[in-house]
Amino acid sequence: MGNAVCCARVFVPDLNDVLIQDVDDLGDAVMVTARTTAKEAGCPSCGTVSARVHSRYRRVLDGLAAGGRPVSISLVVRRFFCRETECSQRIFAEQVAGLTTRYARRTTALRELLTSVAIALAGRAGARLTAVAGVAAGRSSFLRILRSLPDPEVGEIRLLGVNDFAKRRGSSYATILIDLESRRPVDILDGRTSAHLAQWLKAHPGIKVICRDRAGAYADGAREGAPDAIQCADRWHLWSNLGDALEKTVRAHRARLDETTEADQDPPIQEDTEPPAERPRTLDSGGNERPFVDRTRTRYTRIQQLKARGASLNSISRDLGLAFRTVQRFANAASADELLPLSSTELASSTGSSPT
Repeated sequence: MGNAVCCARVFVPDLNDVLIQDVDDLGDAVMVTARTTAKEAGCPSCGTVSARVHSRYRRVLDGLAAGGRPVSISLVVRRFFCRETECSQRIFAEQVAGLTTRYARRTTALRELLTSVAIALAGRAGARLTAVAGVAAGRSSFLRILRSLPDPEVGEIRLLGVNDFAKRRGSSYATILIDLESRRPVDILDGRTSAHLAQWLKAHPGIKVICRDRAGAYADGAREGAPDAIQCADRWHLWSNLGDALEKTVRAHRARLDETTEADQDPPIQEDTEPPAERPRTLDSGGNERPFVDRTRTRYTRIQQLKARGASLNSISRDLGLAFRTVQRFANAASADELLPLSSTELASSTGSSPT
C-alpha cells in the first residue's frame, strides 16, 4: 500500500495535500481513494474560517492520465457551517487548492490541459488528440470550455477596423471590431447602428485611425465616439465603390458611345479575294510532319504485309496488340492516306480523283 501511495503522489502531484487511502488498478483505469485532512476551511462568500463540520460527502474527479490510462479520484470532503451570522451562505464545502474547484468534475491540472488543447485545436481535433492520451472529452466539452473562458483584455488600440457581418443574412447583423496592428478581432457588437459603435469608442479612448466601410451609421458613430480620430475606407470598399461609380458613369453616357462621326471611324478592312492557303493537317505550325503520320504509315505497311502472307485479322490483332476494328480498318484501306485526317482537297490530290 505504501508503494502504491508513493506512486500515486508521483503521477498525480495534486494529491499531496490529501490523505490517500487506496489505489485500485482497474485494468483500463486507475481509481484513487482519498480524503481531506485540513481541520478548517474558509467560506467562499465572506472568507470567514470555520472548523465546525456539518457533514461529509464523496465527489469523483477526473485527473490527468497516467501511463495512457485515465485516473479517477474519489475524494471525501466536508461541509462546514459559516460562523458569520450576516453571511448569506450558511453552509459551504471545502476546496483543495490546486485540486478542486466548485462544481468541477475535473482536477485543476486536467482542466488547464483541456483548455490549452481547446484553444489550439477546438472540438473534433481536440477530442481525437486527448483520446490518444487517455483522457475522455468530447467535442462539445471543448466548445463549452472555450465559451467559459473570459474575454481577453482589449488594451490600447490605435488603428481600429470596423465592418459588419451577417449572423443571419437578411435578418440579423452585427459589427466586428479588429485591431489592425495585431490583425486580431477585439470585440463584436450586437448590431450595426451608430449608437453601438459610439458607445464602444467612448469606452476605449486613444484610437487614432478608424478604417471602416462606407456605411453612414458607422460614419456617425465614429464622429460621435471618437471625434479626433481619422476616418478612412478600407481597400476592398475603395475598389468596390470605384467599380460602382464607373458602372454608373458608363450607363449615364452609354448613348454617346454610338455617336461617332465618319472621320472617327476606321477605314474599312479590304478583304482578300483569294482565300489563304490551308495548311495540311498532317503538318504542325512549324511545317514539320506530325508524329502520328509516320506512325500511321508504318502501321498500315505492317498490317498489309501480314495480310499478304495470309495471316488472319484476329492473329494480326493479337501479334500487334491492336483492337480488331483497328486492324480491320487498316486492312480495308486502299492507302495510308485514307487513314489520315486529310481535307477533301488533300485527299483528292493524293488519290488523283476529284472530291465528291
